[in-house]
Amino acid sequence: MSAASSSARRADTDTIVAIATPPGAGAIGVIRVSGPSARECVLPLLRAVGGREIEAARPRALHRVRVVDPQTGAQLDDALVAFMPGPDSYTGEDVVELSCHGSPVMLAEIVSKLVAGRARLAAPGEFTRRAYLNGRLDLVQAEAVALLIGARTERAARLAVRQMDGALSREVRALRELLLDLVAGLEVSLDFPEDGVGWSGEASRVRGEEIAGRLAGLLASARRGRIVDGGLTVMLAGAPNVGKSSLLNALLGRERAIVSPSPGTTRDLVDGEVIIAGVAVRLIDGAGQGIPRDVIDAEGMARSRRATEESDLVLVVLDRSRARAAVDEDVLRLTAGRPRLAIGSKGDLPAVWVDGDIDCVCSTRGEPGIGALRRLLAGWVEERVAGDAEEGGIVASLRVTERLEEVKSSLEKAISGLERGMPLEAVLIDLRAALQALDETTGGQADDAILDRIFATFCVGK
Repeated sequence: MSAASSSARRADTDTIVAIATPPGAGAIGVIRVSGPSARECVLPLLRAVGGREIEAARPRALHRVRVVDPQTGAQLDDALVAFMPGPDSYTGEDVVELSCHGSPVMLAEIVSKLVAGRARLAAPGEFTRRAYLNGRLDLVQAEAVALLIGARTERAARLAVRQMDGALSREVRALRELLLDLVAGLEVSLDFPEDGVGWSGEASRVRGEEIAGRLAGLLASARRGRIVDGGLTVMLAGAPNVGKSSLLNALLGRERAIVSPSPGTTRDLVDGEVIIAGVAVRLIDGAGQGIPRDVIDAEGMARSRRATEESDLVLVVLDRSRARAAVDEDVLRLTAGRPRLAIGSKGDLPAVWVDGDIDCVCSTRGEPGIGALRRLLAGWVEERVAGDAEEGGIVASLRVTERLEEVKSSLEKAISGLERGMPLEAVLIDLRAALQALDETTGGQADDAILDRIFATFCVGK
C-alpha cells in the first residue's frame, strides 16, 4: 500500500472513459471505462451473443457482445468485453474494457454514447493517476508507465518494466528504513543523554556514510538509466569536404545528408537516429568549419559549433588523403576540452600523413569500411551506461533524480555536522529533510500541482 493510500487520498468518484489504443485505424481499438458506475455505464450498450446474460458475465474473462446504440438499438460493432471489479484492477476501481474493431469513427461514436450516459472523457493520464491515488502504484511506478510507453529501445523498455515492478521503489523504501532507524536512534540519544541508549555520534556518522554510499550507487544507476531512456548525441565536426556527410549516411544506413565533392554542401544541421548498444544515439552533421563565404555560411558554422558544445561526443573527422590544414588544427583546438574521437576518413585512399593520435581509420567506400568506428561507438555507449545491466539497472525521471539529489545534500550536511560535533538537534533537522525528500520521491507528500504536472505528460487513455 502506497503512502498516498495511507494518507487517505482517493480518486474522484465519477466514471471516466477514453480510447486506450493509439490514434488511427487498426485491427483492434480498446475503450476503457473506470469508476464506480463503470458497469452500469456500459451495460446499456451491450447485447448478449448466444443467449448469455451479460449481467452475469464472469469477471476478468472476455465475453463476446454486440455493441448497440442504447436509444435506437442499431448495432455499432461486434466486440469483446471484460469486467474487472475493483479494487483488483489497474485503477483500483471498477473497470470495463471493450475490445472493438479499430475504426476511429466507430470508436468515437461508442465513446460519445458512453459520455451521453454516465461517463465523462478522461484527462491525460487520469487512469494511472487514479491507480496512484488508490494505492495501486506509487509515484515512481506511475512515472515508469510513461517511460515504458515512450521507450525508444528494447533496453529502455526493459528498464521501465523493472521500475513498474517496483525495483526503484524498493531501493528507496530500503534507504528510508535505514534513515528512519538512524533518526530514531539519535532522537533516543537526545531524550536520554545520560542512559547510554540510542546511537552515539561516531556510530551515527558511520551509519550515515553507509547510507550515503548506497544512495550514491542508486543515483549513479539512475543517471545511467536516464541516458538509456533519453539517448545520446554525437556531433560530426571537421573542415569542409572531409567526409562527414558520407560518414553520417553510412552510420545511419541511409542517404540522410547530401554528399557532393563541392565543399560547403552542408550548411544547416542534418541529423538522424541510430540504435547503438541498446541506446538511441542522435548523429548530427553540420557545416564544415573554416572561412565563411557569406552570411548563411557563417550562421551554419556557428550552429555547428553550438551543436558541438552541446553534444555528448564529438567525432572529429580528418581527411588523411590530403595534407593537414590550419582548419583541421582549429577544429582539434575547438574540441580539446570535450569527449571526442579523432576519425581518419577516406581510408580507401593513399594516406598523405600518419598520426598516432587517430582513434580510428575508416572509409565509406571499400576497405577498411566503418566497422571499427561502429565498434568504437558501441564501446563508448557501453562505458556511459556501464554497470546498468537490465537485471540491476533503473531508469528514473528527472523529478526522481532531483529528489534523490536533495536527499544526498541533506545527508551530507548531517554527516558533516556529526563530524564537527554539532548539536544533535541540528543534525536531526538535516536527517528529517532527507526523510522528507525520500517520501516525496515515491509520492508520499506529492501535492496536486506536482501530480498535475506529472500526469499531463501522459497520453489520454493511460
